[in-house]
Amino acid sequence: MTGPEGISSPAAALSPLAGRAGATVPPKAAEAKLREMAKEFEATLLAMLLKEMRQTLDEDGGGFFPGDTGDVQGGLFDMFMSKHLADAGGVGLAAALVRQMTPPAPPTTTDARPAPALRRVA
Repeated sequence: MTGPEGISSPAAALSPLAGRAGATVPPKAAEAKLREMAKEFEATLLAMLLKEMRQTLDEDGGGFFPGDTGDVQGGLFDMFMSKHLADAGGVGLAAALVRQMTPPAPPTTTDARPAPALRRVA
């Protein structure tokens, strides 16, 4: 579906249930998407970090990829290395993002103790 300008409307990318009242994303699917998003964000950040670190290498010595004037090999190296690092556990950023973006569990009534009785002081 395209709008009058030829660009897809945002509603076209959503699921068919998105416009209906009471439609929700299953909790397991939402958690999986959140984990995947956090891992991709961490991989992107690691790729940027690797690129900056690689660019500090001595240009005269050739660096990692001598003769690569367009930085194509270096860019691919950064992308694949960052993906590998994120898949192997990363630096903890993805786990922190998941913790921050996961709503807290509602308190249960079985954990609560009754409030102490108030005494009147005469």
